[in-house]
Amino acid sequence: MKTDFLVVGGGVSGSSLAYLLAKSGFDVTIVEKKPRIGYPHHCSGILGLEAIRELVYFDESWVLSEINWARFISPRGISLEIRKPLAKVVDRELMDRDLWDLATSEGAKGMLSSTFKGLSSSGEAKVGSNVIHFEALIGADGVLSRVAEIVNFDRLPFELGIQRILGGKSEEGYIVRVVRGSKFTWLQPWKGGRKVGALGSPNDDLLSWTYYISDEPARGYEGGLLPARTRKRFHRGRVALIGDAAGQIKPISRGGVLLASRAARILAKSINESENIERAFRKYESVWWKANRREIILGRGIRRYLDSLPPSKIDEIFSTLKEEEYLIEREFKVDKQTAPLSALPIVKILKLATEDIVASASAAAEMIRYMIR
Repeated sequence: MKTDFLVVGGGVSGSSLAYLLAKSGFDVTIVEKKPRIGYPHHCSGILGLEAIRELVYFDESWVLSEINWARFISPRGISLEIRKPLAKVVDRELMDRDLWDLATSEGAKGMLSSTFKGLSSSGEAKVGSNVIHFEALIGADGVLSRVAEIVNFDRLPFELGIQRILGGKSEEGYIVRVVRGSKFTWLQPWKGGRKVGALGSPNDDLLSWTYYISDEPARGYEGGLLPARTRKRFHRGRVALIGDAAGQIKPISRGGVLLASRAARILAKSINESENIERAFRKYESVWWKANRREIILGRGIRRYLDSLPPSKIDEIFSTLKEEEYLIEREFKVDKQTAPLSALPIVKILKLATEDIVASASAAAEMIRYMIR
């Protein structure tokens, strides 16, 4: 079997890219190890308005609820409130399935229950019982990417998200409680009720954290792995990575749909405009970083700063930000989470930066590490 592009992974990034490439006339094969697209899903389903605009396709039938306010709570209860339209909650199973169907309807060959096992000695892909000859291989297979492993990328560190599905009345809001550093719990609308989740390291007691917001009995549970950082490099030879396999997540909230959708568009455009695959992959990496560098670098710095602080210091930060709550509300964007920083008075920025000199130095070192590519 032969194909121009072999895409491993049928999530948002893989299906979006397969659709765009097939639409451009390329022979595309997309393989997914699961027998059913979108199930089980592990995402909160909260999509910012910019993420929705950057999807290759969006259907209002996916929308379960609107997010029209948010409350962010410090470890000891100091809260910041945002009251304006922020996001939509979507049915990720339906969304992922529709994006897969969109790709296959455009001509991409879809293969379910098909595990990518590796490469043969002659460089062909071993997928289930099939051998596939490809011109280029795309790893869209998540944080534990087999494609990345095969071509000797470092294993990405990961975090764990756990969610409890609850009943009860659903409100059009989002409540986030910082537990420790940049680790947090949240409460959100969901199908016929709500969902409460927690995100942190695999050795954190995440399930108990979810009870900090609600102790109601659960109707079900979800969980999944998320990349803990963004890769600096996304390609090697005829292989490129996209989505969680590349660590393309928002550093603070860890959401991945926006940056994965953006990556699919950039990669497809680079392929269409370049003379050969390796040049296309270099252009993809360069353009993606140009589009997202500021948010990634600042976001990584903020996250490292928070992770270096004890809960009492985070409470002090919330107290400082509370004084500028109206500015934060005005500038806050789900998909550009560092935006309020540029609106704060310089005196407040200096106060935050000097709250803990060791934490500030750690944040600066992390930012410099991402500046140097």
